[in-house]
Amino acid sequence: MKNALIFHGTNNNSQGNWFQWLKKELENLGYEVLVPDLPDASQPDINKYFNFLKNFNFNSETILIGHSSGASAIFGILNKLSPNIKINLVFSIAGFYKDDGFNCQNLFTESFDWEKIKKQAKKFFIIWSTNDPYISEKQTNYLSEHLNVKPIIFENKKHFNLEADKKFKQFPELLEIIKNNI
Repeated sequence: MKNALIFHGTNNNSQGNWFQWLKKELENLGYEVLVPDLPDASQPDINKYFNFLKNFNFNSETILIGHSSGASAIFGILNKLSPNIKINLVFSIAGFYKDDGFNCQNLFTESFDWEKIKKQAKKFFIIWSTNDPYISEKQTNYLSEHLNVKPIIFENKKHFNLEADKKFKQFPELLEIIKNNI
């Protein structure tokens, strides 16, 4: 079953940034898409998120897309999923592997088993902007090294959100990358 799950970041919701636009675009490609309002998103918590999403049909055609702490939550979900569940594509947009004062420490209550996480998906994409005001190049490089992928680096896109630029009601570059890999 072709489905996708889009995770928003801290202090955001399903209506923010480019999430609803991407939902419609993926639905046009035949995907069933869920963009949930994650519980207590001002203080992301991997256990709350995992319990909230435990009935989602994770399968070999699933695409997971996370923005900021939503990307970090995806790594936590993959860490908790049964090893026999394999996801198709995972996209980390401005994601991070540790809390750097973001009030996201509850996403990292369990150590990530990167070898297990790598086996949970066919392909990973790490997307970052050179002038992201929150996510360092060090965070991006760590994720890329541990997932054994080359990051996709954009110039001057900041945090890929409406705070950076009003044009982030859409994200056509991300859609193109998805289309080229499904």
